[in-house]
Amino acid sequence: MKLLVGAYRELSAELLRERHHRRVQALDCIAFLTYRCTSCCRTCTIWQREGSGMAELTREQWLELVPGLAQYGIRSFEIFGGDALLRKEVIFDLTERLTERGIASYFPTNANLCDRDAVERLVGAGLGTVYLSIDDVDEMHDRVRGVPGGFSKVAQALEHFSAVRGCGERPYIVICTTLSSLNFRNFPKLLDFLSGYPVQAVYPRPLGEFSAANVAASRLDGKLPEPYFASSDGSSHLMSPEDLVEMREMIREVRSRSYPFYVNWRTYYSTTDRTFLCGEYPLCHCRVASTVLTINPNGDVVPCPFFRSYVLGNLTRESLGAIWGNPHHREFLAAQRQGRLAICRNCNTRAYYTSLTETLGYYAKRALERTGLYHAL
Repeated sequence: MKLLVGAYRELSAELLRERHHRRVQALDCIAFLTYRCTSCCRTCTIWQREGSGMAELTREQWLELVPGLAQYGIRSFEIFGGDALLRKEVIFDLTERLTERGIASYFPTNANLCDRDAVERLVGAGLGTVYLSIDDVDEMHDRVRGVPGGFSKVAQALEHFSAVRGCGERPYIVICTTLSSLNFRNFPKLLDFLSGYPVQAVYPRPLGEFSAANVAASRLDGKLPEPYFASSDGSSHLMSPEDLVEMREMIREVRSRSYPFYVNWRTYYSTTDRTFLCGEYPLCHCRVASTVLTINPNGDVVPCPFFRSYVLGNLTRESLGAIWGNPHHREFLAAQRQGRLAICRNCNTRAYYTSLTETLGYYAKRALERTGLYHAL
């Protein structure tokens, strides 16, 4: 029954996304309040953008954007970074304004700045979902994240959200874990640790690692992409064939267990062995560039989080309706469709905004798994 309910809910959502995709109409939003970060992750380079010199919108400017986004029809807003809590003068009031306008708020965080006061203010502002990033347990988490004390801070954040939320349903607490050669073996230990907290779901995610060759082959209108999902320590963290065999066995073992939360393997149904060995995903038509608005810290609108210099317009000077779907935007979408953006082969963001066909395929595979005729993972 849960599978049928999930299928109905997701297929309804994908029908809506499909309509918006065909119209080139934004439905969701990813907003970078800042590129500055308090982590130095080995699998991400966004913290190395700090010297980019890009201006950041003021509190007043961010708040002024919300009515226009609501009027346009944006339904969700991901408060992103860097570490968005470096913009404490913005994030609490922005979350409250989104809540007032009926826009669902999502907040991914490394929890480095999630002290009790910050959590109380986020919950009070009506935050809808918090995505706590946890990659391992104890000092192994700190090793992946590149800063000491990170695991103790995220454990404290879990305590704070649990206590402040109390018996309420918001925010949903979701744990995001990127599985790579650095940490996949300890994933069962992490699940055991999380079993002591009121977590709604755990999302294991495949590693995103863009190749330098694909970045160089993706120049468009003189602009190169700048994907931040890349190694920052000079070493690839993709898996070896032996690692992949071991990880598949770990997944089978985990899926045979019962946990007090939902472990969502959805994105793993969009992968092949090459995803883990080479960082490449099956090429499909992208719904991100057509339906997911990305806002840079200075208010620039771009069609892809990894193409921050391909600017369609700026929301402090133009309306979203005048920007999204303009000729410059449609040139980008045409380049995608024609296969001229090689970085799309390495993109795992697309797996979170799937097409109707992919969603149908996912639930077909899940149904076959129930009969024992299919083993995807």
